[in-house]
Amino acid sequence: MRVLLAFVLPLALLAQVPAVHQEAKKKTAKKTASARRGGKARIQKVSAAGAAQSAQQKPETKPAETKPAPAKQEEAASTSPTSEKVLSGYVDIGARWVGWGGDYNTYRSVVNLRQGTRLIGSDVALTPKDSKLLDSLRLQMFNWGGDPYNTARITADKRGKYRYVGNYSNIAYFNNLPSFADPTYDKGIYFDQRSMDTKIRNFDNNLELFPAGRFIPYFGYTRNSSYGWGVTPLVLDYNEYALRNVIDWGMNEVRGGLRVEMKRWHVTLEEGGRFYEDNQSVYSTAPVAGNRTTPYMGQWLILSSGSQRYEARTKGAYTKALLTASPLSWLDLYGSFIRSKPKTDSQFYQTANGKIVDPIDPLVILSGTTDRFYGNATMPHTSGSFGAEARVGSRLRLRESWETDRFHTDGNGTLNATLYLNPTTGMPVVTKDGERLEVTRNKQQAEALFDILKNFTVRGGYRYEWGDSVMKASTYSVTGKPDRGELKRKGWVAGFNARPIQRLSLTGDLEFMDGEKTYYRTGLYDTRRTRFQGRLTLPKELYFNATYAFFDNKNPNAGVNYLSSSQAINGSLQWLPKGGKNLSVIADYQRSFIKSDIDYLYPLGLFPVHSHYQDNAHTGTLLADLRLPIAKNYSGRLTFGGSFVTTDGTRSMHYYQPQGRLHLPVTQRLEFFSEWRYYGMSQAVYTVEGFRAHTFTGGVRLLM
Repeated sequence: MRVLLAFVLPLALLAQVPAVHQEAKKKTAKKTASARRGGKARIQKVSAAGAAQSAQQKPETKPAETKPAPAKQEEAASTSPTSEKVLSGYVDIGARWVGWGGDYNTYRSVVNLRQGTRLIGSDVALTPKDSKLLDSLRLQMFNWGGDPYNTARITADKRGKYRYVGNYSNIAYFNNLPSFADPTYDKGIYFDQRSMDTKIRNFDNNLELFPAGRFIPYFGYTRNSSYGWGVTPLVLDYNEYALRNVIDWGMNEVRGGLRVEMKRWHVTLEEGGRFYEDNQSVYSTAPVAGNRTTPYMGQWLILSSGSQRYEARTKGAYTKALLTASPLSWLDLYGSFIRSKPKTDSQFYQTANGKIVDPIDPLVILSGTTDRFYGNATMPHTSGSFGAEARVGSRLRLRESWETDRFHTDGNGTLNATLYLNPTTGMPVVTKDGERLEVTRNKQQAEALFDILKNFTVRGGYRYEWGDSVMKASTYSVTGKPDRGELKRKGWVAGFNARPIQRLSLTGDLEFMDGEKTYYRTGLYDTRRTRFQGRLTLPKELYFNATYAFFDNKNPNAGVNYLSSSQAINGSLQWLPKGGKNLSVIADYQRSFIKSDIDYLYPLGLFPVHSHYQDNAHTGTLLADLRLPIAKNYSGRLTFGGSFVTTDGTRSMHYYQPQGRLHLPVTQRLEFFSEWRYYGMSQAVYTVEGFRAHTFTGGVRLLM
């Protein structure tokens, strides 16, 4: 019944539209006729006065009464309702009804739309007259009342004095897919051991003083936080146990700076600080068997009770400087510098009771363990960049850029553990350790751009990337010396921009890099990257856009044999007759391919295993927006179409989302809208992760 109401209500309102329109039309006609009669009388009076006055003046003198007419028009315009409007904008209020089937956790992980009353959207602006505090105040709010992603934005300014911008967002993040990190999935037990149900809140503020001047001081404050629940495994030797997880973290940032805007150069100086805290906990008060399905040394490993608590506090200041300059008419310069030095203090507590394998001697079964860890670390971090562009003659430009990123981490910690052979007898173990990591990455690129023709530019250059890292020796090291890593890649970059005819533009980017060393097994090594794009304006107000992108990364070194490649072809067509006033159609299609191959060592036994992943996807969208001519100077809008995604490969999936939206004005300040959407998802391998849902939304828009 409620779903039917969402469709019947706009029709009921539509049935009253002509009467409302005719009544408004009659009132407008009466006002127009009255204005015409009054205008005619005023014209006759002015004409009589002009005739009497012209009889007393010389023939060459022009009538004086014709001059005030523009002033009267300006006065009328200045006193019109539009010019006096202090409050403007709209507010969308409505309700959504949801009907779903299939796996509810998958629906919430992908869509997560609930039913109920909503503030769907609002955009309200206040422009007070003769205010000494502000010239304008604007508030925008979207999806409030239970949706998984709601936002708010407020801006206020006083011309030449200040400008304030505040942004708020609340993200309800839910992830509980039965097939993810579930070792019991093959046995028909659908329990995600890595799930989250949290709310992430972001609040950002920025205030600028004298925004139109040359010296612009500014201040800012940002708050990010998250709180919620989840499931995560407590990992012990030879078994792991999925327990309840409490997620609680937050970060605050305070900053202030000065922007200097001169004619030929611009400088930004900023100083700030970040403060981060993390309080996570894992607990269980009931016995848990864990993921192990076989006895260990003739005994079942059971966790009767267990808990973890993690506390971390990080604080640190940073300095930022940005520069752009044009000291000469043919030379442009830019540069940046960022320096920070955060410090972290952390504490970790863990208790486990039951039948547990001794972490030191795997032949011993313990009744419980207690771990207390205290540690701290500092990480000075410096990054900078510099670039220049010089114009040599009228056709040649030379570019040079350089980037560097350097940081190192110094940390130390102490672990106090107690191993219980029985509930009353414990053996203390104290372990101290330290850590140091040094990482440096640099990139230098030289490039030339040449205008072969007026509408044809080519570019080419050389790029070199290098760096090194030093870290503590691995557990399996025989010598105990620190492990060292190096990064070294070099190659060519090229591209072009062309406009052979007025309606066609073409761009291309190419990159060919050869690697010698890399930090990570899956890091960039031998890469090939290409991208081509074309835009064509066709007759009948048709616009076509096509893009092709290809990426390939290989690491042929023994023991790695890594291959990763992807490519995508995209085409879109827009039809906007008369600028889309009465009809607009948008069609988009993309064909993409992803492939990954790598060898890795299996943790138990350390023997090589090959990992292969492949995905072929088709993605498409077709939307049409149609004007509904209900009456003269009175129309609604109808939008309909949908999107789809289908993939074949390692994890096949089909997803469909058709939709339709009806928008009907009722009066000058009231409009009605109604929307239907369908969500359908199915998978060939993980059939349990399928769902389907219909959502119906109806509401009104209040215009101000």
